[in-house]
Amino acid sequence: MVAVLFGIGLVSGISYIEIARSAEESANIRIDRAARAAAAILCYGTDTAIEPVIGKDKRPLALRYSSAQSAPPVIRANPRFDELVLAIGNTNQGAANIFSFSEETGEFDRIATTFRKPDGSMPPAFAIRPGHPAYENLASGQPFSGNVPVQGRLRLAYLMPILNASGGILGAAAVDVGWADDLTLAEQRLQSRVFTAAVLILAVIVLAGGLLLQNQLTPLRRLASAAHRLASGVPQGSVPYAERPDEIGDLAHGLARVTDLQEKLQKLAYVDPVTTAGNRTRYFADLKAALESATADNKMSALFHLDFIGFSKINDAFGQHVGNRVLMQTYARLSCLLGHTARISRISADDFCILVPVQGGGPIAEKYAARIIEALSVPFRLDEGEIQVDPRLGIALVPQDAGDVETAHRVAGLALRVAKESSNKRHMFFSAPLNERIQSEMLLETRLRAALATRQMHLFYQPQVCPSDGTLIGLEALIRWPNGSQNSVPPSEFIPLAEKTGLIIDLGHYVLEEACRQAAEWLAKGFDYGQISVNVSPIEFRQSTFASNVKDVLEKYQLPPEKLCLEVTENVFVDTSEQMVLDILFELQSIGVLLSLDDFGAGYSSLSYLHQLPFQELKIDRTFLTDADKYPQKKQLYEAIVGLGKSLGLRVVAEGAETEGEYSLTVKLGCDGLQGYFCSPPLPAAEIMDRCLAISRTMASDHVQSIRKRA
Repeated sequence: MVAVLFGIGLVSGISYIEIARSAEESANIRIDRAARAAAAILCYGTDTAIEPVIGKDKRPLALRYSSAQSAPPVIRANPRFDELVLAIGNTNQGAANIFSFSEETGEFDRIATTFRKPDGSMPPAFAIRPGHPAYENLASGQPFSGNVPVQGRLRLAYLMPILNASGGILGAAAVDVGWADDLTLAEQRLQSRVFTAAVLILAVIVLAGGLLLQNQLTPLRRLASAAHRLASGVPQGSVPYAERPDEIGDLAHGLARVTDLQEKLQKLAYVDPVTTAGNRTRYFADLKAALESATADNKMSALFHLDFIGFSKINDAFGQHVGNRVLMQTYARLSCLLGHTARISRISADDFCILVPVQGGGPIAEKYAARIIEALSVPFRLDEGEIQVDPRLGIALVPQDAGDVETAHRVAGLALRVAKESSNKRHMFFSAPLNERIQSEMLLETRLRAALATRQMHLFYQPQVCPSDGTLIGLEALIRWPNGSQNSVPPSEFIPLAEKTGLIIDLGHYVLEEACRQAAEWLAKGFDYGQISVNVSPIEFRQSTFASNVKDVLEKYQLPPEKLCLEVTENVFVDTSEQMVLDILFELQSIGVLLSLDDFGAGYSSLSYLHQLPFQELKIDRTFLTDADKYPQKKQLYEAIVGLGKSLGLRVVAEGAETEGEYSLTVKLGCDGLQGYFCSPPLPAAEIMDRCLAISRTMASDHVQSIRKRA
């Protein structure tokens, strides 16, 4: 009997130890998952750049603002924090708090909490002071895990400090998983039942007790094994014994809830909710793994950065729900095309990043790129109709092009940027020259922004004269950017960059305002320059406020509208409806400014619309005039263009006259205006008055001599 009692006691003790260990592991798992969930929700739920500081065991040690600009000097209460702590509490089925650290008192004051009084109102103010179990850890920037006193009882909690970019204490975030004694309740209940069962077993039959004990140990071992797998992050199916109504079932239910939470966190952390592809976090994890595999196993992967040209127009035209369906079908096509070995992630908007193993290097990656573009170029069939997208790919080979995650992502993005700018290539591989080109453009863009901000740019003016007598009929304002020496940055370099980056709007407004200011100053001095001409970029022209901005500048400098001529090119019709162009032109005409069609013949060149537009002037592109006096066919073409402009009642201005023969041709054809280096190069404003007077005298003298020769 003593041996039986000893055996039953031994088995009962082992059962208790196993249960205690399982309960402790379950509690540790819950508090670990609660800490990760709180960090994830706080990092992704705020509109500032907060990132977790992860320890070796993957548990968040602290929350840190990623930059000094994003970190507030003091964390204050706001409704967003209330929403976040409620979300944390609901996710973890426990309490959550956010504290703000006070430099004056040295205490952590609670600013958001899930605790409420029985009537639903907020509890009294609470602060973590010296003597609190977690205070020393938090004050030194370290996390705390353990029991903390709350309302006379203990709660199992995890507290992590909130730091600024330099490591200073801003506050703390706390999350718990319930009362400490409640967490061990199942253990205590099971202990009591095991003891009672042991007594009953002893009273009935020792053998039955042994069999029952063995029957009890089997599910505990299986649950303990499940808990170990769960703690190790190994995916598992349903938790066994969850249907049992006893303490084994209670423990199984607890493990099942932790398993569900793990799956939800996994989905939240790594899955894009729209397409079910990987998200940005998954992408960087996959990229890191690919680089590590390449280093260890000498394997190469191709990184494709995919984007669509003009995808926002789909959302604008049909709504975001249609755009989301296009993204879902994009992921489906990519998955079907590339198979299970490809790692596909949607990192933002219509940006996808794809990692594909390529043992053949560049040629294999090129084949993949062609197949991806071909697959995505097929229209998407939706209820709203067929939708066509224009895919572009940037490609980097890892580790050939980059040895770390950040560099690999950056170089693939650079290649994508060039592909999106190209008119004839829809995919682009990263290369060293491409990197140098992009860096040069970025440097030029930085300098251009600084030049605009500090008004380093100046306007030069090129005279427009009547070819027959040298009378000044206008001045064209031309932007110049000195680079600190006697040379200047050519407009052919910085103007396309300004259009690509959107700086052309600020640049165009600067030119318009400076030209109108100078024109008003000349008028005040009695200098009649005819009209001042300002070039308008198609991007600037399409702005909804462009006409009102022109009107405001004219009123600011009290410049008569007829003294301003706006020159637009035929490129305004590209990607813009003719009706929209007409509306803008007629709005400008109503203000009273003159309108000139610049570089005629070099762009869109549709004669069907020319008679509808309210232009007063036609400027023929210089390519038609160059050497036209030497080649009969070119001369006939130029004469036809001049005749076309005159037949439409437009003032015809010849651009680019650089030789005496070209000048004589413009006189012979009866052009209304001439602009070119034969008369004058562009000059600073201070030299214009003297130069225009000299031109008038010289050309008038030549005109008189020409009349005398003909007489």
